[in-house]
Amino acid sequence: MKNKTTYTFLIIACLAFNGLFAQGVNFFEGKYKDALAEAAKRNVPLFIDFYADWCAPCKMMDKKVYTDSELGAYFNENFVSVKVDVEEELNADLVKEHQIRSMPTLLFVDANEKVLSKVSGSLDIENLTEMAKTVTGDEKSFEDIYDAYKDNKDDLAVMSELLNKAPAFVSLQEGMDKKKWITRVERIFNDYIDVKIAKGDDALVNKEDYIIIKKFHNPKDQDDKIMEYIVDHLDGYIEKVGEPVAFYVIQYNNDIANNLAKKGDKEYMQHLERIKGDMKPAYNVLDGDNEKQYQLAKTNSDALYALFKENDTDKYITLKNEYFELQGDKVSPMGLARAAQIIYSKPGNKVTKEQNEAAKEWIIESLQAKNIPTMERVNIMALLGDVYKSLGDLTSAQKTYNQAYIESAKIDRVRMQKYIQMLLKRKIELLKLE
Repeated sequence: MKNKTTYTFLIIACLAFNGLFAQGVNFFEGKYKDALAEAAKRNVPLFIDFYADWCAPCKMMDKKVYTDSELGAYFNENFVSVKVDVEEELNADLVKEHQIRSMPTLLFVDANEKVLSKVSGSLDIENLTEMAKTVTGDEKSFEDIYDAYKDNKDDLAVMSELLNKAPAFVSLQEGMDKKKWITRVERIFNDYIDVKIAKGDDALVNKEDYIIIKKFHNPKDQDDKIMEYIVDHLDGYIEKVGEPVAFYVIQYNNDIANNLAKKGDKEYMQHLERIKGDMKPAYNVLDGDNEKQYQLAKTNSDALYALFKENDTDKYITLKNEYFELQGDKVSPMGLARAAQIIYSKPGNKVTKEQNEAAKEWIIESLQAKNIPTMERVNIMALLGDVYKSLGDLTSAQKTYNQAYIESAKIDRVRMQKYIQMLLKRKIELLKLE
């Protein structure tokens, strides 16, 4: 009997031991200053997770990232980790000092509180591990890689490594240093793309380089060199990268067509024809019905042309309703809200009561969705208040502005929150003058 009890105890002990090393990142139980003192005592950096209780990406990291056993083993050995609630008054000075404007913000500091690395936004396990290993020196720092690049500016592997680490490094810089590094990185990116394209043999057609392109390239104009390269190699990109590259191409083409339509340039039709032509593999990713995708894009661009070139708001509303009907259950709340907002953004547009009512219906329908980000929801509610005001329904306008003000308390960027609340207060005060 005694042996059986001992054996059972050992099993429990082993399970507890294994659980200890499988539980992920151990966060310090206590205040920031105490965690900093503990880090100094252990002679390791301090990892800080700035969070808020209502922050969805923060909760995602708690559930899917910090629970990883390998990540936890590395962090628990090399850092003291602490969570800092940005909404607690005792953390106000720390939040201000590190200019925390969005959550989560992840920060590594040394015992003297010197920032070693910082990133705003959630990270996956791989990227957070890479960030941590750069801090400990287990992986090369950005400066080390840049020195290697200066020694050999034709080394594509070094350029790739440098570009992957650049965003985190540049985000830590300030003032003229930041501008200097942005210029340097942009030059390295352009050189990297030029060399890769010149090599031929589909040298850019791979997932790693696609990620680099997405980090640094913001296509704005027709005949964009990088985007046209992707279109020319579309089948290879879809095979090696997957659906994201298709959506990237679709966004590029739709934006150009819509911008041309708003300028009153009929050339937008040429870009719509590409949906059936060289961009067909991208659009087919959506649902395989190429003709439907063409009709959707054409109806949307035709609506914008009607509003901005022909000054025909009624035609715009009719076409947009056709567009939403074509979309069916795929109508997005932001699409509905933007459709309404554009009516009022048209310079010199005089909106009739009937047109206001149409816009109001779109906005109210958009607000039925539950997954709208806080900033967008506040903006949509403010727009609805403006529409109520245009219709002379001042009671509903004030109620909607007040609801938007309450919702704005959830905005994670403090400076933006204060600015939005100031604008909403002004709208409410102006109603009293009506």
